[in-house]
Amino acid sequence: MDLDIELFRYSRSIYGGDETIIGANWDLLGFFVAASMTFIVLHIICKIVFSKRIAGSH
Repeated sequence: MDLDIELFRYSRSIYGGDETIIGANWDLLGFFVAASMTFIVLHIICKIVFSKRIAGSH
């Protein structure tokens, strides 16, 4: 399985031969969307659970 995934695309500058970032790799977009949604859902669940514990302790 080849996991050679680059986060950014590079090109050589015509002026100095240095590498220049020309864009981002869109192949990982699904991963970042899924990770963000998971974090949001877990945050909501934690807020609900901990707010019930705090409200019930008074």
